[in-house]
Amino acid sequence: MGEVKQMNPEAPSPKLIWQDATTRLQQVCEKATYQSWIEPISCVGGNAQSLTLQVPDRFACDYIGMNLLDEIERSVSQVAKRRIDIRLMVDDASLSRDGDAFKVNRQQGELRLQAPSVRKPKGQDNLVSGLGFESFVVGSSNRLAHGAALTVTEKETPFNPLFIYGGVGIGKTHLLHAIGLALSDVDKRVLYAPAASFIDDFMSALRSKSTSARSAVRDRYRGVDVLLLDDIQFLQGKEATQEEFFHTFNALQQAGKQVVLTSDRPPIDLGGFEDRLRSRFDWGLVAEISAPDLQMRTTILRHKAEAMGQPLTFDVIQYIAEHLRNNVRELEGALNKLLLHAKISMRPANLNLAREVLGPVMELPGQRVTIDAIQRTVVKHFGLRMSDLKGNKRHRAVVEPRMIAMYLCRELTEASFPEIGRAFGGRDHSTVINACKRIKWNLSKEHRIKEDLETIEAQLSRL
Repeated sequence: MGEVKQMNPEAPSPKLIWQDATTRLQQVCEKATYQSWIEPISCVGGNAQSLTLQVPDRFACDYIGMNLLDEIERSVSQVAKRRIDIRLMVDDASLSRDGDAFKVNRQQGELRLQAPSVRKPKGQDNLVSGLGFESFVVGSSNRLAHGAALTVTEKETPFNPLFIYGGVGIGKTHLLHAIGLALSDVDKRVLYAPAASFIDDFMSALRSKSTSARSAVRDRYRGVDVLLLDDIQFLQGKEATQEEFFHTFNALQQAGKQVVLTSDRPPIDLGGFEDRLRSRFDWGLVAEISAPDLQMRTTILRHKAEAMGQPLTFDVIQYIAEHLRNNVRELEGALNKLLLHAKISMRPANLNLAREVLGPVMELPGQRVTIDAIQRTVVKHFGLRMSDLKGNKRHRAVVEPRMIAMYLCRELTEASFPEIGRAFGGRDHSTVINACKRIKWNLSKEHRIKEDLETIEAQLSRL
């Protein structure tokens, strides 16, 4: 294996860049995804253009390369303030970008992974070709949104904007990519972007105080035929960014261009948005995607297992589908965990292994801890009101219980930092991160906090 060139000593070290990037990844990734796939990664070197990351095994290398590499590269590049390529390594194997595919280089020959390729139509943002309409499983929970998305790909559509909303991990992003892929095939200029990227691009241009930088950002988002913006709720409370998006939206509408937006809630429930912007979200069609039913969950699991070349027996699929009911990402996570354990232990992925590996995390009626349950339990424990946790009171008798509640939400639920912040009166994700850090720090110093946490967790276990 060749020697890894080191970066300029005046620049941040590769390990420091990776450390800062993991902080961002912890914010944007679901807790289970971060702990299972990002946390075990270590940085082993790098240079001015790339970072070399060590992953635990070949299965992790394949999975990260196919599902998380884009987000990792984006986070590292934002921290480094320049384009950084990622090289994944495991023992004598390394994974690197090669055009629109991932390639594993070995001393003897090379092996191409059957990973979703990344399509870059006309220089626009990445669209994952594995997320087309053909791989989207349709059921009663998403039929309207799927039909509306297909309609948007036709020559003329009355749905502008199309606003798709629903919980985490149930197919909103998949539909955006499917729309983008279908329209890029007919030579439309398509731009897919998470709302967080729109915020970052706009704020970077604003801080630069450069007219040309601001013009470049506007041209990027307004000079397209189709704008696909994911998780619009992250613009909540950001007045300057909302102002920019308001004018971007108007420019696209007036030019007859298509806008498709996704959110975790319907327009009417989007707090922290100007009325003039929120009302525009209702102009076209608002379509909900809800959690998949049992039949749909079994179909999703069967399709995904077959796509991975690891078909499962019906009893295993039924076992997972009956116990994980919230979203597709939970199903994918359980499937990946089961197959990983089967690979490592060299055992068949049968019902016995599924119960052994997945049993402790399976959702049973009444057992899932929610943010609301944690808030209610904390309020009762400390003799407070719910408005205290969600309000702006700053005295210690309120601030500490609020931080404890945020910490428990992060530890006991799958909610992201932004989701927790919204549940506590629309606070910024950085507030939640700081609260969690302070509670962790104080746990070893103040026995009283440890006792409070143990008492609250015991009460939650009895719900």
